[in-house]
Amino acid sequence: MATPPDTNAFEDAREIEMSQSAPETVGLIRQQLENGFGWLRFEPKLEQDFRAHNNEAGLVNRIALLAIALTVLLISPLFDTAYFGVPEAAAWWSRGLLIGLLGPVIIAALIWCACRSHSPITEYVITAQFAVVSVGLLGNHILLNRYGADFPIEFIGVGLVAVVALGRVRSWQILPVAVALVVLTLATEVWVVNSSPADYYHLAAAGVLALFAIYLQYANEYVLRRSWLDRQLLQLVARHDGLTGLLNRHALESALANAHAHAVRERNDYGLLMIDIDQFGAYNNHYGHPAGDDALRRVAAVIESHARRPLDVCGRYGGEEFVAFWIESDEHKLEAHAEALRAAVEQAAIPHATSNVAPVVTVSIGLCYVAQPQERDSLSAVFASADELLYDAKAQGRNRVVVGHFDRDSINEATVRKHPEARPATNG
Repeated sequence: MATPPDTNAFEDAREIEMSQSAPETVGLIRQQLENGFGWLRFEPKLEQDFRAHNNEAGLVNRIALLAIALTVLLISPLFDTAYFGVPEAAAWWSRGLLIGLLGPVIIAALIWCACRSHSPITEYVITAQFAVVSVGLLGNHILLNRYGADFPIEFIGVGLVAVVALGRVRSWQILPVAVALVVLTLATEVWVVNSSPADYYHLAAAGVLALFAIYLQYANEYVLRRSWLDRQLLQLVARHDGLTGLLNRHALESALANAHAHAVRERNDYGLLMIDIDQFGAYNNHYGHPAGDDALRRVAAVIESHARRPLDVCGRYGGEEFVAFWIESDEHKLEAHAEALRAAVEQAAIPHATSNVAPVVTVSIGLCYVAQPQERDSLSAVFASADELLYDAKAQGRNRVVVGHFDRDSINEATVRKHPEARPATNG
């Protein structure tokens, strides 16, 4: 039997993708806040992310908007002749236009929003639905005018206010349509229908509603954009190490738990890497902590560049230690990937004059390969195995990758290291 898509995996992949670009995104957000966005536009990358968020966050409001519009449309026959003075001769034509033509348009938009809420064209669907319904209401106004009946033209203004309040449509999307409808309504009143002073009163009321809606649209979207930028910046800063831009300890443990759980569910082989900069204490003593911070950033950038696949995880575990998680069914490919990472750090050619390993900064890597992970395999036990392998890499001379299989039958949970400093001292 086919298994359903793993939505958790999709969410994990999206979270990791955002984490990988976090330093760049933080810079973009800060620059955007500094530059302002009075024209209600972000830089392309931020604009794309904001649109995706806006579509996701607007689902409930959009469905409520369409459901209310459909309800009002369906109950309108209860009031048109009794309270609005629509003649019987015109009532059936009016009902056919409103319910027979506009009803299906609203239902189609409602179904689309319910089924395709994340689609980038959903806001176009909302805008098109508003335009069609507004033109239909204007057509109903013309129809009833031919029978000497009045139609509250303010309904078009009310519709615009409703779309602005609940539609979550961007200003540059809805405002051109609103302006076109205002012009069309004015032209209809002047050249098409037989207007009375009362009609111009209703037209003025609709115009006031439209002006309020336009201002509300601008103010509402500005607040939404500012709050989204602030929230994104806060989340990124809270989850990422301020020095390297990688996931911090807390966010890393959460991401690793999700990745491990996914691997267990799907029975995907994976590797957990403990990465430590060789003799980093001596580096700091010789070059100073500012240079040490720069070295950490450069090593972190190399590690990040080797964790770009979906569901890859990497982060700073503490001090000069990093952790990476790679899903890979081929042990030899995994070892080659780790060796490429080690070589890339060495090739970065960060001078290290006090190292007895190499004249440049190097790293040691303990790689624990987990085949066919099971429910009883705890992530802490895998950590313990990777940590022992890292200790072996240090003992064998550093600047190397030591690979081992996770032995679930012999692992001793009591050896699990809870903190980086718990490993026996090796002087880096």
